Amino acid sequence: MHFTNIKKHSKAKHAWLLIVGMLLITTSCFKDNEVDERVQSIRAAKRPPGVSAHEILSSETYKSIKLEIHHMEGYPLSSSTASTVINWLEGLVNKPMGIQLVTKAIPAKGKEKYSVQDVRDIEDENRTAYNTGEELGLYILIVDGYFEKDTETEASLGFAHRNTSIVLLGKRMAENSNRLGKPDKDRLEITVLEHELGHLLGLVNLGTEMTTDHEDHEYGGHCDNEDCLMYWAVETNNIFNTLNQPIPTLDENCRNDLKANGGR
Repeated sequence: MHFTNIKKHSKAKHAWLLIVGMLLITTSCFKDNEVDERVQSIRAAKRPPGVSAHEILSSETYKSIKLEIHHMEGYPLSSSTASTVINWLEGLVNKPMGIQLVTKAIPAKGKEKYSVQDVRDIEDENRTAYNTGEELGLYILIVDGYFEKDTETEASLGFAHRNTSIVLLGKRMAENSNRLGKPDKDRLEITVLEHELGHLLGLVNLGTEMTTDHEDHEYGGHCDNEDCLMYWAVETNNIFNTLNQPIPTLDENCRNDLKANGGR
């Protein structure tokens, strides 16, 4: 009787172990799939600006956007900047499930100048918003220094460096705002961010085809209309020669391009 009981318990134990084993295998496969999708999403976010224009503009693949903004300590955006930029973006893209904002402060690096590779390395260390399901990820980074390619006569305020990635040069932005003869900080931030987002949307001729030729052939990837948001000077310190009170808007040619590529 004793041995019989042992055998019964042993069979039950083996059956239980088999079930647990099957669950572990199933869970393991599911996690592997998740990891696989994550790796593919990260890889997909390392392409040139404009490549994802249709995905950002249309609702065919992605119904919503997660906008992740990381600023180095000491260089946050002005309080109204993010909401203004989101409202602007919502007016251009077809995302029925809306745009979600996620913000975070990250440690300052203390570098005077940043290269494109520096910026990408920092993004790779910190970014979490990637394409998942029907949600598309966008990433904005604000660093505490200047761009390494700045010159004495021309300096970058920000640039789009991947298909869903933008960087703002926080120190340069701070030095060129909220001062006599300079725009307010929020106005400058909004202008530069909207301009760079325009490049992610494929403007001008960077992934969104032109319905009418309006590319500035001297400054490729920009609009030839100096009153348009996508004019080349908007992303440099030369903006102060063109920016008065209002924030520049997209001209008719740029808006027609976006609509033709799935936008609103």
